[in-house]
Amino acid sequence: MTTLTAPVGITVNTSVTLVAMVTLSAALVFGLALMPRPSRATVTWSVGFGIAMLATYVWVAANQFDSAPLRALSSGLIVCFEPLLWLGIRAYAGKRLLWPAAAAFVLIAPTLLMASSTTAAYPTVFRVVFSAAAVFAGLAAWELFRLRISARDVVLPLALVSSAFVVVAVFGVIAGITGIGSAPGDELRMLRDINGVGILLTSQCAAVTIVLLARGEALLRGGGRSSADSRAALRARLARARQVQEPAWSLLDIRLDDPADLAEASGPAVFASIVDAFHAHVLDALPAAADVERISDVRALALLPGAEDAVRRELCVLLQRVSTIEDSGPRASVRVSASVGWAGAAAADYDLDALSAVAADAATLAQDRGGDRWERAGVSAR
Repeated sequence: MTTLTAPVGITVNTSVTLVAMVTLSAALVFGLALMPRPSRATVTWSVGFGIAMLATYVWVAANQFDSAPLRALSSGLIVCFEPLLWLGIRAYAGKRLLWPAAAAFVLIAPTLLMASSTTAAYPTVFRVVFSAAAVFAGLAAWELFRLRISARDVVLPLALVSSAFVVVAVFGVIAGITGIGSAPGDELRMLRDINGVGILLTSQCAAVTIVLLARGEALLRGGGRSSADSRAALRARLARARQVQEPAWSLLDIRLDDPADLAEASGPAVFASIVDAFHAHVLDALPAAADVERISDVRALALLPGAEDAVRRELCVLLQRVSTIEDSGPRASVRVSASVGWAGAAAADYDLDALSAVAADAATLAQDRGGDRWERAGVSAR
């Protein structure tokens, strides 16, 4: 086998491994996340993986031809994965997407590195670009830690890898400013190698996390129970409440308003993202003691304890949270809102079927009255 004498720490064999692993990660995200579950989040993540995969092929070409501009382009494309990863996490959480910052980085970083690749300014430019990418990695880690999901261990590997990116960048900046450590050329090669290894580790962790986030909604956002198990848990809880005649239990029937109009106005991909955000905000707004069952994409049931005043406050918070979801479809003319039917457990003798029917009637009434409101069974509430 022919060995190259290019002045880089990553050899051809390692480069081929990098290509294989990143390509595999991209295939997993495309096939298991994007195709079955298109949304703003999965589309953004897939674009990031596509750019990362392209970067690895450019990396191999750069090593083959010992080309400084190609190597710089590859390094610039690799770090472009971080802002797109961050954007996808924000989209998954139903937050506003800050496209200008990410788009500016994706356009400017590779261009700057290529333009300076044959000049004495390249080491400084590389450190600046690497540090800017670390900012996005830190933001991604922050968003991951803030995600409201039950299976917290799913996001932990990617969050830790993103945090490690920040730590490496901080040490790189300190070394560059103080001049401590390796010679400038050796330090730059080390950072470039870390850049390549970093995308290898990040792509593997990101692929696993993204596929689970996209495909494991019932597990991650609903506590991991099947519908039958969830119903059994609700019945058991109501049975215990009936034994002690505990009146402070309520069933909420929570529905997304005008789902057909919303899907038509926003498109299937954006609507899927809105659905994800709807269920995330439902879980986020309700107390930890609530049992939440995802009935469909546009409907959820929640059994929760609490006095009437506490439930009213939680309902107001829930409706406000849902109203913050943004429709960013091509026309973006439909406001996102929800309607809730509220039924007290004692009113239906703690029977889940009867309680569900009463709450459903109240939810239907709330939607008939214009939506973005709650109605209590037998009482005109809001």
